[in-house]
Amino acid sequence: MNRFNFSLRRKLIWSALLCFLLPLVGIYLMTNYLTKDLLLERAVSSSEDGLRAIQSEVNSVLDQTLEISNVALMNSEIRQQIQWGQKKKGSLEEKDDYHLNYSRLIRMLDELLRQYDDFYVTILGKNDFTYTNYSYSDYNPYKLYSQPWFEKLDHAPAFSTYWVGLQPNYYDGVEKKESYVITIGRPIRTSSNSIIGYVVISVNERKINSVLTKKMNQSQQVMLLNEEGIVMSHTDRSFIGSRMDWWGQSENDRTVDINGKKYVYAEQAIHANDWKLVSLIPLSSAISKNRQILLISFGLQALFFTIFCILLTVLIATFTKPIRDLSRFITHIGRGRLDMRSGIRGNNEVTLLARTIDNMLDRIESMVDQITIEQTGKRKAELEMLQAQINPHFMFNLLNSIRFNILSRGDRENAELIESLSSLLRMTINRDNEFITLQEEINTIGHYTRLMNFRHANQVRLDVSLNPGCERALVPRFMIQPFIENAIIHGFEQFDGDIFIEAELIEQQQGASDIKITVRDNGAGMSKSRLEELHAKMDKDQGNAKDGPGQGFSGIGVLNVFQRLRLIYGRKVYTELHSEEDVGTVIVIQFPYETKTR
Repeated sequence: MNRFNFSLRRKLIWSALLCFLLPLVGIYLMTNYLTKDLLLERAVSSSEDGLRAIQSEVNSVLDQTLEISNVALMNSEIRQQIQWGQKKKGSLEEKDDYHLNYSRLIRMLDELLRQYDDFYVTILGKNDFTYTNYSYSDYNPYKLYSQPWFEKLDHAPAFSTYWVGLQPNYYDGVEKKESYVITIGRPIRTSSNSIIGYVVISVNERKINSVLTKKMNQSQQVMLLNEEGIVMSHTDRSFIGSRMDWWGQSENDRTVDINGKKYVYAEQAIHANDWKLVSLIPLSSAISKNRQILLISFGLQALFFTIFCILLTVLIATFTKPIRDLSRFITHIGRGRLDMRSGIRGNNEVTLLARTIDNMLDRIESMVDQITIEQTGKRKAELEMLQAQINPHFMFNLLNSIRFNILSRGDRENAELIESLSSLLRMTINRDNEFITLQEEINTIGHYTRLMNFRHANQVRLDVSLNPGCERALVPRFMIQPFIENAIIHGFEQFDGDIFIEAELIEQQQGASDIKITVRDNGAGMSKSRLEELHAKMDKDQGNAKDGPGQGFSGIGVLNVFQRLRLIYGRKVYTELHSEEDVGTVIVIQFPYETKTR
């Protein structure tokens, strides 16, 4: 257990360290969390900027393909030559004109297409007109008619383009191993919308691949995908022709999971068709530079934190040295070394506390001597008190012996008087219980009335009426007796009379009950001025033993009874006092009904 009982200095050091370390870790975690999206946005923005440059060049390559096909579609000489081909079987002069125009057209097309080395242009007329910018020994253009996609050109609208997409390179004059071409086909239609020929143009995929590879960053993947997610070109040629399973995600997505690895995703549309240019950069690589900056910043903070901890430890050790000395001093005091003094000097709070303890020890030493003297006197007083306690018991036993003696001689009246006197003395001397039952209070009143009748030689009669359950109610001891005493002494004035005591239970809210006790007599009563004086004292709570009509036997005045009830029950007590001269006095008290001691 002691290994966890740290000193104040260690607690201060650890508290300071925690107060600095927790915010430091919190700042790092919050910065890492809050900048995660920002770093991702920057990575996506950088990727999109690079992708736009690639998009421009890829669009240029595909636009060149369309431009070449537009030459074949829009050139009137080509259309005328295809249509004249129908007349080459005519006269000799027509045949010569046809061959002359054909040779001139071929030279013009060769001169025009000489700059497009990576493009393979094929023009096929239905009248056997054919033009290619490659040798027939490399590839026979009539084999295009057997391609499965060629028939779709017959259904293509005028001036529309059918994007065949990726195909294996079938031209013999180039390296065919792992070589592909991207092909488009367009029909040549007359003004009457009849097809007179076809234009098929293929561009070597390596031309696009060179653009993707030239512009890519390290660890970046750039690819050209068609609308079905098939790779038309890729920086990694092993993916060409394969389908990307992750394709088709929302444009708002910034990352994509591929084989359990996250990539920063960016795309740009190709305006010539529905193809997409896509960039993938590993997320860890994209944000690595920014994360390195964050780690360097955290490392500097940790370095400053270490220096701060060393400085803080030294300062706390210096500042807490007086506290440590005071702790040792108090430990010696706890072991009984009251003659020691701290000896701590300085001008701070600890020094003030040490001086206060020294002064306190001086006073304690003087008080110990005084207490020793007082304890001696106290033991003497306790012995005297013990002797005094013997006398009441002796009196009770003596009175009981006298009562039995008188009773044995047949004098029942005097025996009852002695019994009443003994009971009253016991009730007066025994003040251990503040509350007694209402029945015990009524019994005490009966004894008191019997003695007062004997003393004054008059006859005061008691009429007690208790509703069922009232006799068990707990009431303050000597609560009713002062009312009886006041009625006998002041109300009847040595004459006979009647005193009526009534008790009833009154139901209150939530199942609680109050007990209402009414004490009335048919004595002399009080004058109006005296009654108003008593009411004023009751309202101001000024009643005490001297204010009542006399303290009497119990030493408790009538007004003191009201004051006691207010102190015990507070606002829950209700009191009334009515009196009329030559009629009598009525006293009503009402308070919570209880049968268990508080």
